[in-house]
Amino acid sequence: METTISKKELIDWISKLEDKKILEELSVIKRNATFNFEEEFKKGITGEELKKRLSERLRALPWKK
Repeated sequence: METTISKKELIDWISKLEDKKILEELSVIKRNATFNFEEEFKKGITGEELKKRLSERLRALPWKK
């Protein structure tokens, strides 16, 4: 029951919070608490895809000849 009261107090406090620095810190805490390496790894690109994208990017640069 004490945890429920603490959660409610935190929710009330956060909903009234306007300090951007504290909000950013809370966002980092949330991101770290919910980060799933396996899921993020699945979203990654292969080495071949990286090579292809990098080559395309380099060709698109305005090189002086």
